[in-house]
This record gives sequence, C-alpha cells and structure tokens, in this order.
Amino acid sequence: MRALSCAVGSIFVLVGCTSSPYALVSHKKPHLVGPSGTGPLAFAEQSLTRALREERTKPLAAVANCLEALQSASDELKRNPRNATAIRDYNFGVSRIFQIIHDAKLDPWTKPLSVPTAQGDFVLTYKPDPRPEWNPALFEFTPADEFDVGGKYVTERTTRDGIGAPMVAVERETSKERRQKLAPSRIFRTVTAVAQFQNRRCVLEFYGPLDNETVNFYGRTVALAADFTVPLAVMLQETDPAKHELSRVLNPEKYAQSAAIQRLQPFNPNKTVVLVIHGLKDSQSNVDPDD
Repeated sequence: MRALSCAVGSIFVLVGCTSSPYALVSHKKPHLVGPSGTGPLAFAEQSLTRALREERTKPLAAVANCLEALQSASDELKRNPRNATAIRDYNFGVSRIFQIIHDAKLDPWTKPLSVPTAQGDFVLTYKPDPRPEWNPALFEFTPADEFDVGGKYVTERTTRDGIGAPMVAVERETSKERRQKLAPSRIFRTVTAVAQFQNRRCVLEFYGPLDNETVNFYGRTVALAADFTVPLAVMLQETDPAKHELSRVLNPEKYAQSAAIQRLQPFNPNKTVVLVIHGLKDSQSNVDPDD
C-alpha cells in the first residue's frame, strides 16, 4: 500500500512538472500598426515617435509629446468619432502616457502633474472616483498592448474595439485586511483609461469594461475599448496557481491560510454574485463556469 501511495504521488508530481504553464506572458515593444495619418494626425504620429525616443532620457518631454499628439487626435475625433486612424493614434497616445508614468515612476495621482511645452504647460490629472478601491494611487498600470499572451488556458485574446487604452491594473501592496475578507494577496483588474482635455488640462478617467460598454467622449456616446484577456493572463502568471495545487492536497493544513476568493472585477452591489468553487488538486485558473 505504501509503495502504491508513493507511485501515485510520483505520478502526480510528474504530471504537474510536465504540464504546460497556464499562462505565458511576454513583454513587447508596441508600435503603431497600419497606414500613416494625414494632416493633424501626421503631426500626432510624429509627436508619438519623438515620445518613444525620449521616454527613458526625458520622460516629461515624452509625456508632453504624447499630450500634444492626444490633443490633435482628440480634435479629429470630435469631428468624426468613427475615424479609425484617429482612434488608433488616440489609444496609442493614452497607452504611452501610462507607459511613461510607469517606467519613469511619475506621480499624477497624488497631485496634478505639470508638463512644460513650448506652447505652455499641460496639467495631467485624473477624475476621482467616489469608490476608494478605485483610487489609481493604489495600482500599477501597464498598457495591455505591451503584452503577448498564450499558455494552456489562454488560447485566444478577447478584445473590444473602441476608444480608450486597455490596462492591466495591479495592486501595489498586499491588502492588510486580506484574511478577514478572504481576498487575494494582490488584486488584478481590467481597466480602460480615457483622456479628455479641458483646454490645457488633460483629465484621465478610469472605467471597468466589464461594467461599461460605452463612454461619454466630448458629449458623444462611443464604444469603450477593452482587453479582457491580458489582465487574467498576467494574474495567472504572477500568482502561478498551479504551483501549490498538489501541495494543498497532500498537506492541506499548511496551506489553509491561502484560501481566498479571486475576483474578476470589484464588487458591484447591483450585480448577482456567482461563487464558483474548485475541487482537489485544482485552482481558480481552470474552473469552467459552464460545468
């Protein structure tokens, strides 16, 4: 019997070691795809090219170039919100602002960020959300267009076309009330960022694309862009739920404190909560809601 137990244990270990990763996430260098724009959009794309060159050495100058590009693309979208090239340039510009904020560790969340240009300063700030859990200072934002994803459970990428830059939002610090709330150590969120100008003031707005399919953009209702796959793939790679699937079966007492409720989005009292419980030698990564 003991030999049989050892053999079964060896099989479990072998299966766990040879299975492919649930998610594979790699970084890539984003770039504009498609034909070049004309007129104001050509200027916007030139500004974005300069921003990419200056991002590491002159981050504030790079942000300034992004804001100038965004303003040009926004003006085009005010005239024609269906202009595909303007949408592409706009979304790329918003993404690059967040890329620079992340890489250069800029902080427009604690106080508005003044961005000097030859035409006068821009002010970069954000629209506060009444929900404290949506405070952007609590998260690290990475544009979704910086990732390639794949893996055992990431076989296709689900996105939605529209205005806005899809983001991966990862909680900066471990929640102090994690155990009381059965929360994961860090929260990974799907977020879309939109920027709107009030003269030289650029206001960043955050939307949950699972709750919002559209957004008010300069007085018009437009589709909100989204990437539903990348944040989940990043979560799977960062948390590596397969790592302890077998260990929890063999030594459940040791891992009792690791129990948590993984959320796909922040709690919304207006929605029905569906709680899905996985089985032994399993994790939240491979629960099929249709089972």
